[in-house]
Amino acid sequence: MIVEREEIQQRLGFIDRTIYHAIRACDTSGNIPDELRDYVQQLGQRSSQARQALESDDDRSVRETVDDLARISYQAQRRIHPADGMNYELKSAVILAHIELSALRYQLA
Repeated sequence: MIVEREEIQQRLGFIDRTIYHAIRACDTSGNIPDELRDYVQQLGQRSSQARQALESDDDRSVRETVDDLARISYQAQRRIHPADGMNYELKSAVILAHIELSALRYQLA
């Protein structure tokens, strides 16, 4: 893999923490659309799979999982609207996760 494994591990760690903040914000807020909540939960599940793929040295699975995460984060971001009164922590975590995943996806391509 062109990108150093340690760098990928660090970036996935940051993405994991960002997704954790999004999950926590979903759990503490009542006005989150179900569809967005589902996407955030999917991000959490797939993020674990990305770490497992990295630990098993499966470059193809890492790329596929990061691709999936980027697509899911894009869908989650599309469910956020500026004036909807949604929790700021959730909005910022979803947007940041999408930015980071898109950059990592590009770097792994």
